[in-house]
Amino acid sequence: MKKTFILSLAFAALSLGGVYSAQAQTTTHFEAPAMQADVQAMADEVISNQLTDPDAANKTFSKLLKKIKSDKEQLVAVGKFFLDKQIYPCAKQCAQQVYTLDPAYIPGLMLGGHVAMLRKDWGGAGQKFDEILNYQPDNIEALRLNARVYKYVNPLVAKETLEKIIAKEPNNKEAYKELGDIAYNAEEYKDAVSAYKNFFDRTPDLTLNDLRAGENYLLSLMNQKDPFTIKDMAEKLLPLDPKDLVVRRMLFFSQMDTQDYQHAVEGIKYLTEKQYDDSLYLYLDYVYAASFAQDALEDKGQAIEYYKKAIEKDATKAEAYKRLAHLYRQNGQAVEAIPVYEKYLELLGAKADAAEKFGLASIYIAAKDQSKDEADRMKYIQAGDKIFEEYMAEQPTKYQGPFYRAQLWITDPQKAEEKPHEYYKQAIALIGDNADYAAQKKMALQYLMIYYFKNNDDASTKQYVNQILAIDPADKLANQVKGVLK
Repeated sequence: MKKTFILSLAFAALSLGGVYSAQAQTTTHFEAPAMQADVQAMADEVISNQLTDPDAANKTFSKLLKKIKSDKEQLVAVGKFFLDKQIYPCAKQCAQQVYTLDPAYIPGLMLGGHVAMLRKDWGGAGQKFDEILNYQPDNIEALRLNARVYKYVNPLVAKETLEKIIAKEPNNKEAYKELGDIAYNAEEYKDAVSAYKNFFDRTPDLTLNDLRAGENYLLSLMNQKDPFTIKDMAEKLLPLDPKDLVVRRMLFFSQMDTQDYQHAVEGIKYLTEKQYDDSLYLYLDYVYAASFAQDALEDKGQAIEYYKKAIEKDATKAEAYKRLAHLYRQNGQAVEAIPVYEKYLELLGAKADAAEKFGLASIYIAAKDQSKDEADRMKYIQAGDKIFEEYMAEQPTKYQGPFYRAQLWITDPQKAEEKPHEYYKQAIALIGDNADYAAQKKMALQYLMIYYFKNNDDASTKQYVNQILAIDPADKLANQVKGVLK
């Protein structure tokens, strides 16, 4: 299987269902004052009682809030504490109270923005970060967070904000990461590749937090048909989580697309050893596995089985039926290929032009040659002949129609048959002196030479002998016939 086919099919299937889309992340990495010891003790008591005695936890928190309600620094400290514990009601009350005390207090606004992010209230979070920027236009953290929340509600504003950050700090890798997420979510994969590259080039020591961006980067690279970079990146990401299915899948795909069959033997084990639940495997997993069986193992039978699995995963992919039909034909199973190719044409619908139908006719030729039953052979000949007739009517200047129609009508290679004689003559006339099709012309000339030789027409035989030798002076068969004529 050609790499171009794999890549042309690859990206669309992998993007289904939003499995790999960037997800919102809540972070509380902002500076907050330290909690006083007695305040810390009360906050810890709230946490310890929240499950076993909710009423006691509520009473303790009420006392705590009353104690610090006039202390904006402690309100932020306590609010961040509960935010880190993802206890939204407590964090929200602290944020509201500090805003009441001092609506221009930057740590309080930062807390309010993070609290809104915890509930995925992107509009509310953006409003808080906007307020910070009104007071501190160059606050990089507020710009970064503003871009993060706006990328879900207004990606254009988020992108502009991130570009402002990069203008101020050209090496701000987090800004590039956010730009990559925005471009990826917008299916602007070329821009996503550029942004993610800037991020990963500036991140030599990867952590698990970088894995999701890495997955998006791999998929964007696949859309841009860059298997070598995919392979390099997947090898860097895999140690972060050796069981990450996305990374393992993309590594195997890149091994196949770069023809690294030696490592693909190991790479494919995520599929062949069924290391994940069957529901997690995709159509493309089996398409690439079929490519591995065909190209690396030269096992067409196994490739056929993988394509059947691919179709089980997604029966709407017309190209899979076409590939499966060709594999059947190459594996000496042309009869089995016929209904598969017919299904391919059915899925194409109105797009099934004469050239696509031509492919079915060529399968009929193989089925005719492989069949031993005379009735079946004639059935395949007649079915194929209808297609070739239509093709020749639509493409009267192309040699392929009469050339392969002649092959279809060869029922006995030992006989001089009229229909092959007729169609090969037409094919030769259409080829003319086109050197690109010299091999096909020579084949047609050889048939006509033998046809006239068997009919004892020495003059015509000699004419075709000379034409063959003009193309290939060393042609063994033509020289043998020439010797007999002498």
